[in-house]
Amino acid sequence: MIKTKGMMERTKVFSEKAGFAAIAQNKAWNKALETTSRSKTDASIRLAQYQKVFSRYEEMREASRMFSGYSEVPLLSNQYFNATVASYVRSFAGFLTIERDMDQPTALLWYNDLLGVTDNRKVLPNLGQENLANINARFTATAAIDSSAGNQLSTGKKLIPGSIEIYLVKQSDPSNLTPVKDDGKGNLLAAPGTLESGSINYITGNIDFKVGSSSGFTNSDSFSVTAFEDVAGDPAFGEIAGHGKNRFKLEHKNITVTSEPDMLVAENNLMTMASVDKSIGANTQDIIGMKLTELYTKLINEKLVREIIYNTVGNPHVIDVSTWTSTFYDYTSRLDAFMAETVDIDTKLAKQSVKGVKATCYIVGDKAGDWFRKTRATGNFVDNVDSTYINDLLGYFNGIPVLRHEAVESNAGYAIHKTADGQLAPVIRGIFLPLTNSPVVGNYNNPSQVAQGIYYQEANKSIVPELSLKFVIQE
Repeated sequence: MIKTKGMMERTKVFSEKAGFAAIAQNKAWNKALETTSRSKTDASIRLAQYQKVFSRYEEMREASRMFSGYSEVPLLSNQYFNATVASYVRSFAGFLTIERDMDQPTALLWYNDLLGVTDNRKVLPNLGQENLANINARFTATAAIDSSAGNQLSTGKKLIPGSIEIYLVKQSDPSNLTPVKDDGKGNLLAAPGTLESGSINYITGNIDFKVGSSSGFTNSDSFSVTAFEDVAGDPAFGEIAGHGKNRFKLEHKNITVTSEPDMLVAENNLMTMASVDKSIGANTQDIIGMKLTELYTKLINEKLVREIIYNTVGNPHVIDVSTWTSTFYDYTSRLDAFMAETVDIDTKLAKQSVKGVKATCYIVGDKAGDWFRKTRATGNFVDNVDSTYINDLLGYFNGIPVLRHEAVESNAGYAIHKTADGQLAPVIRGIFLPLTNSPVVGNYNNPSQVAQGIYYQEANKSIVPELSLKFVIQE
């Protein structure tokens, strides 16, 4: 049990704020927090969110103490607090989610996209493929050649004199380009016989030319134009009809996240509790606290893993190991081939999400986990010696955490990316209420029986499924 200044001052009321202030100074807890975080920045953000959770929670509890019976069992209050803070650094949440305090049961998660001013296109989205075309002064345009009527291209841009290059391309020989350039005075220059006429209006951006009758170009051929827009010229700016595409703005958006209340009810027999105390000398409250931490952590892990499984996007990456027995004659080569596949997984994850350039965590089934553990022979895997349960942190593959969970198919896994600043991950975990105890209720038909529940309310919602990539091992 954690003893804090708040407990000494108020013997009947446990202070969550004071309790967490003490926990925040605990070296072992802080080390566990950093171990399960993406970086020190991520760990500090998580710590700040937990402080908000308990600060607001204590304010809420003050209003409910009079009727909940909470103040009568400060020992139990401490047990639930201990279970809560322990689960925060023992669960998968730090690897898979961004965690946020929720001041309301339904809250908003914000993010920003960078949009173009003229067309509202997503130039740099918070997540996803960027659109960098036509945002700088240099631009290109292509069209088919009209050998009879002539060619007119309206760029709609104010052009810099001397920056225009035109290349005529024959369909029969696309690698042989015929260059045409402007002289900075509104004229187009080319080899003799190439053009019959040609001119440029730098103000309107219109380009006019006609190929010569002896040039050999026909209507089946094409031309491309490369030029520079005069974005800083006077009197117009950018495009003739308006501002250029090199202007941007931020779009502020929100994702709605709704927390879900849940309750666990424990029934006890007072005679059984007395028997445990006498026969093995165990403190039943310590046992309850330990089991409560374990149960709460397992529930969190399962919710997070299933949220990733149910919301996966894209085609899985297939690792076909069935052919390796005939391809490689030694065991080490097969392990090297498996490790090489993780590079391909990183590349696919990067193309899918743009943000996730590499996996920062793996969630695997049991057989997939065995493949990672086998790389111990090559020195690429370090076991988690403190692992005590099948759904736990197996260890680290080249420094990347490998989590095993029974909810994942035996031969499958998921490569996860969480940004180093802890601001973006596949799932958001919003914490509205931590573990909270309800009053003890007796059974009038059997006075030796009592029941007590705990409830909590949080959200585990998939927000960026592109930051996870499924892979399947075929044996």
